[in-house]
Amino acid sequence: MRRTAALLLLPLGCTTPSFDFAAVPDAPIAFVYRTVEETERMVDEVQAQDKAALPGPEDEFDVEIEGLETLSGLRTEADRVRDQQGRVGLFHTPERRLEFPEALNRGARPLDWSADHTRLLFSSTQRGLPHLFEWIVNTGEVRQLTTGFASEIDGCYGPDGAIAWVQLDGSVTRLWLRLPGEAPRQLTDGPADSQPAWSPDGTRLVYTSDDPRGGTAMRWLDPRGDARGSYGRGRSAIFSPDGQWIVYSVRTAGGWKLQRMRGDGTGKRSFGSSGFQENNPAFSPDGRFVVFSATKDDRTPVSRLFVRSFEAMTDRQLEFSGSGRLPVW
Repeated sequence: MRRTAALLLLPLGCTTPSFDFAAVPDAPIAFVYRTVEETERMVDEVQAQDKAALPGPEDEFDVEIEGLETLSGLRTEADRVRDQQGRVGLFHTPERRLEFPEALNRGARPLDWSADHTRLLFSSTQRGLPHLFEWIVNTGEVRQLTTGFASEIDGCYGPDGAIAWVQLDGSVTRLWLRLPGEAPRQLTDGPADSQPAWSPDGTRLVYTSDDPRGGTAMRWLDPRGDARGSYGRGRSAIFSPDGQWIVYSVRTAGGWKLQRMRGDGTGKRSFGSSGFQENNPAFSPDGRFVVFSATKDDRTPVSRLFVRSFEAMTDRQLEFSGSGRLPVW
């Protein structure tokens, strides 16, 4: 099983590169990184669980269960959580260099860069509860932005110092907002609102919610007014830096794929194509490229990062050992 996992982690490469990485902005891509060994252990456990669940002869079934118990006995729950958490990596695309900021503790999840790329918003657990923090790139300082007994699991920067976040209350997630000089206030009622992203002009906050017809829908609201609407089915919507486009992920016959539309929701169409499940898109600061996570299916712990040209819609894989997910650019 280890050999299979290692092969999955090998870079795909490209005999005729669709674009030169030197043309990609040098702003670092932050993401959750897992080492080859961490990913392989997670793959082993998923495969063992899958085999244990298969029906078959009683003696064969007992062997598989015994193997799963042996695997579980060798590794504590803390070991498994540590593998799942990973750590924040920064990939400098033109240099093809990966670094790990010491100030970002293990288990931190990058959420959003400030417009000038001097601050990174991230979530991290403190005293058993996830809260929001920001890392100041130039000084290495970490500032805590939310406190208390609520859990803040996701968020994004807005214009002029505003911030929106996802608050978890039991199994319900709602959006909250804090504008400069104002007290925090609740924006949505839930029960499953997540993945907020702000338009550059601040007039729309798009987020993922339950679709009454099943699956997920992309909704939007005006953070300073009463206007609200829907973009239709999909998730992980993100605005281009000029606000003219939205790239998002939607379930198709071939699995989750990236699509794009105008900022007002018109002109929906496909956005490139790959043989993977495509999720968690993020625009480059100049709007010319999109990074996204790619997996073979919904269960695999093996996740690659690809960069797609917005105009040509061609891909290149970010080449590093290990696996990466949840990129922000």
